[in-house]
Amino acid sequence: MINRFNKSTCLFALVLSLMTIDGCRKDYASTSEDMAEYGWVLYETAATGTEYLISNNWFQDAVIKDSELKDGYNGLGWTFSKTGDKEYLDSSISRFLTGLDLKQDEWNPINIQGEILAGLTFAYQAKGNDAKAIQYGRTFIDSTSKPFTPGWVFSHDSLLNYSDLRLALATSYFAKGKFDSTTIQVSVILDSINSKTLAVIASDSPDSTGVKSRMLMAAQLDSLQKILLKQ
Repeated sequence: MINRFNKSTCLFALVLSLMTIDGCRKDYASTSEDMAEYGWVLYETAATGTEYLISNNWFQDAVIKDSELKDGYNGLGWTFSKTGDKEYLDSSISRFLTGLDLKQDEWNPINIQGEILAGLTFAYQAKGNDAKAIQYGRTFIDSTSKPFTPGWVFSHDSLLNYSDLRLALATSYFAKGKFDSTTIQVSVILDSINSKTLAVIASDSPDSTGVKSRMLMAAQLDSLQKILLKQ
């Protein structure tokens, strides 16, 4: 993304210049907010697990400096989850839960609470804890005045939006055998991408008709995941 590249380059140059005043970093007393902001710049340009961990280090420094910095724990949660290593999922969830109970930072206009709830939904879904994924996904929906309107996107990744979270919910509902709820989530996603396809209605019947309908629903979830990845 050109905008992301420019933002990263400019802020990186600024940080370097501040750090090298009089020849050493200690001459610039960076704030916890500075550290978190730069952590997000690195997050937005990261492409590998190692790069996400480098971003993670800045958030670690931010919360060491200010243990009440909600966005610092938000960043820790997202960077741990984005490494692609399942061993970091517990660390991601732990940081998100810590941040969840902290006050919203007055200086930050972003709905950090919402981003933490979304992060918990994705992290628990990736971990295979579908009950928790549903819990936090529903909490996010209930906490917004206009649940998942097309305008909701993750502030640090414009490709991650309400449809992706709806799909995580739908997948978890399916795994728990809550097929009616799965159909509702899928219908919202299909509507958001202007698809004329209807959401599959599955049955929990043990006969061949029920099995076939569940297979069709699973195939639709897989298809939607591929579609959303391309958008």
